[in-house]
Amino acid sequence: MTQILCRLDLALQRAREGDARGFDELYRAHAGAVAGYLRARNVSDPDDLANEVFLRAFRTVHTVQGDASRFRSWLFGIAHNAAIDEARHRRRQPVQQTLRAEHSDVGGDVEDEALRHIESDLVRTLLESLAPDQRDVLLLRVVGDLSVAQTAAVVDKSYEAVKALQRRGLAALRRTLQDREAVPQ
Repeated sequence: MTQILCRLDLALQRAREGDARGFDELYRAHAGAVAGYLRARNVSDPDDLANEVFLRAFRTVHTVQGDASRFRSWLFGIAHNAAIDEARHRRRQPVQQTLRAEHSDVGGDVEDEALRHIESDLVRTLLESLAPDQRDVLLLRVVGDLSVAQTAAVVDKSYEAVKALQRRGLAALRRTLQDREAVPQ
């Protein structure tokens, strides 16, 4: 783990100096988690917005103080704000429905595909059942793999408030899952 952090510290330093290899290594290390966070936040095009997050980050990477851990926190702050901006923008836009040709891969495993959709729907339902602050904290902690302190900086709350939101969010998820199990299917 420390070897990875040292490598990312070096990549951050290179990126600050304008070296494309540093940018590339930081992108490869964080792109999946950022896109996953945005996907969990239910943005309309998480991959496109993740690319926009990295464009914003790399334009001002020279201003980041600290190490790779601080960069990760800063990057998720940009992603968090981008998700909020995208949600506001979506609320102001008229709803558009596009026609999509649904196609399936020939020879795919229908059972696996059905289970993936059910699991995805369950996760989305569980996340939507949380208060927005709880959802943000849990997504940043779990998907973003941020520490409590880093999460507090991203959501602009105190360390103790983040711990409380995480505790209440996990308790709410636990209750929801227990209630689902109690209902006969």
